[in-house]
Amino acid sequence: MERRTFVRLSAYTAMALTLPFADSCTSTSTDKTIAQPFFFSHLVDIKAINEAGRAYRKLIPVEDDKTILIKLLLGDNNRSTEKKTIQALLNNRVKQDFKAGKIVIAKGWVLSITEGRQCALYSIINA
Repeated sequence: MERRTFVRLSAYTAMALTLPFADSCTSTSTDKTIAQPFFFSHLVDIKAINEAGRAYRKLIPVEDDKTILIKLLLGDNNRSTEKKTIQALLNNRVKQDFKAGKIVIAKGWVLSITEGRQCALYSIINA
């Protein structure tokens, strides 16, 4: 095989392998961004996030709905679909929740209300 052909095939293979993991412009990509509890995910694995999410949904059944959770998490900022903007908004809400004492205990974890909602949304999306 010629070097040029090998390089091209390697590049195409790399693209083919990484494209399924790239963010798309669909709402599911935005939903996954919203559902990712940034600080909490540094402490635990996916299983713990799912468990905390299911526990939160049982604890607060009126919020056991994907649409309701997205509205509660984004509030009036539901027009932004930029990942960094959404993450910054939610990270700020987590900090404010803790300062204001807006916490919930889900599956033994002390979470801000925002983190609890993010875990709940994560558990719905990944059910």
